[in-house]
Amino acid sequence: MSGINRYVTIDDNISSIRERYPEGLHFVVGDVHGEAETLYHLMNKIEFDHEKDHVFFVGDYNAGGSPKELLEYISQYYQENCTETGFHLIRGNHEWELFPSYPLYNLPDIIVYRSEWMNYFIAHAGMVSSAFLLINEDMEKEPAKQTFAYKLDPACAVQDAPLRQIIWSRRGLYSQKSRWQNWPRTEELFKYRACIIHGHTPYCFFINDPLGYGDYSLFWENQKIWFSEDLCSFDIDSNVKGRMEGDEMYQGLSCLCLEILEEISAENNGYLTIDGIRNAPNFVFSVPLDWQHHDVTKGNIDRVLNASPDMKIIRMDENGQLFITEKE
Repeated sequence: MSGINRYVTIDDNISSIRERYPEGLHFVVGDVHGEAETLYHLMNKIEFDHEKDHVFFVGDYNAGGSPKELLEYISQYYQENCTETGFHLIRGNHEWELFPSYPLYNLPDIIVYRSEWMNYFIAHAGMVSSAFLLINEDMEKEPAKQTFAYKLDPACAVQDAPLRQIIWSRRGLYSQKSRWQNWPRTEELFKYRACIIHGHTPYCFFINDPLGYGDYSLFWENQKIWFSEDLCSFDIDSNVKGRMEGDEMYQGLSCLCLEILEEISAENNGYLTIDGIRNAPNFVFSVPLDWQHHDVTKGNIDRVLNASPDMKIIRMDENGQLFITEKE
């Protein structure tokens, strides 16, 4: 990698996107870490409409702020069925810490939204080639289905398990040259028209380590996210929690609009490229951390805690081979 590509976008065109897509939009939101107020402002910025929009969260509702207030806000828009409009949740590594007060174990670890040009793989910390190939094989069995959800069996997902990257890993694993070689290869990503969107690793971890996230990377300087062309992936953890590396201490929350990614892909022969992104309208929306109280509307947390999403289970047999079963 010759250096970091820095690109400052103008964060002011949500109204024009709404005009082009009056039927509704799809967004992916980074790690929220209990910050209900900040999420509230981000939803206002994108003019969220719960009757039209789908909003996918990459996990980590704990470890900062107030998880209870955040879940009360999220619960009023939560939909366990990803085909219905509203908020859709996946688990992050910090959800393992919320038990027993707010057990969020019954959430998927991976959601795939299949659109016309791209398949968007949403996972907390990234993707592993073996799971990626298995999921694509499973999706081919249902060509008319648009949204898929998968939960990792605990034996596959704990700290030292084979699929730990999906929930736990960071930094050096975001590379096809790392000694772990877990990330899907470029030819695999291209074959299945995949875009991987994740959080978990605050963007500031890469400020002084540009080789830690792919070979061809683009950094949004004012919205604090990364795109890697060779990994076909976005890191959208904008550091609302406040981790610090060097002199960098921005705290905020960001989301992506998938409709604009679709436009970029359509104009670039089915690929997301740095040049295509540079020439596209803005699709990244961000707000800084907000400490003030704005009396955010509350919902019933039981809707989330007792959810039973339509998802399949990724398991591992005694020989270490992965397979998929229906939900228990």
